Amino acid sequence: MKQSITIKLNAWIICAVLLIANLVTIGIWRPWEGTGTSDRTIVITGSTTIEAAPDQFVFSPYYQKEGTDKTVVNKELSDLSTTIVTKLKALGVADSAIKTDVNSYEYSYYYGGPDGQATTALYITVTIKNKELAQKVQDYLVTTLPSGSVTPQILFSVEKQKVLETQARDAALANAKAKADSSATQLGARVGKVIKVSDMTSGGITTLPWMMNAEKGFAGDSVSSPSSTSSYTIQPGLNEYSFSVEVTYELN
Repeated sequence: MKQSITIKLNAWIICAVLLIANLVTIGIWRPWEGTGTSDRTIVITGSTTIEAAPDQFVFSPYYQKEGTDKTVVNKELSDLSTTIVTKLKALGVADSAIKTDVNSYEYSYYYGGPDGQATTALYITVTIKNKELAQKVQDYLVTTLPSGSVTPQILFSVEKQKVLETQARDAALANAKAKADSSATQLGARVGKVIKVSDMTSGGITTLPWMMNAEKGFAGDSVSSPSSTSSYTIQPGLNEYSFSVEVTYELN
């Protein structure tokens, strides 16, 4: 009789232990909470455009010489390059802000002109991050009567773009959240947690430079000499910087 009672007590103890273990497992697992992510999601594009003063001025004038004697042509452009670069440095332009390049092609090959006639072009790129210095550079470059642009491209420097990107991303995310809340309300749902965020586009509008002809000056106006050529006042104004993000939200 005593042995039978002992067996029954052990069975109850085993059942109790198993029950407690199962309850602990269920409490840790919490299956009633699901996976934590709803099967319903909504994808929203948030965007913004902010205005700011550009801080970089890029000049890109070029100078062409034609002739049958390449040595003479190259010498003329070399002397011109030395003169221009020396003057730019005297104005306060750093050596690292000046880039020169030379390109030459046979005129007869492309245009059917006289054999041996070659055109050589000197390209100069000057990058300035100071408006006052940029004005001085433009005033001087006008007197050299370049082909191509005489006024600079006015844009955001890399450093300023990084600052604007941070500001624009915050605004774009806020725009996406507002759109998501509005859409969820119309669908009779609530916006849950963010599942995914992707940057889409960023950038700004660049002011186009004014074109100048080496023989006729601004927009075809006739000029008799470099000294009679005037320079426009550089006015950077405001440029736009746009940014977009794509955000995936959970819908509850």
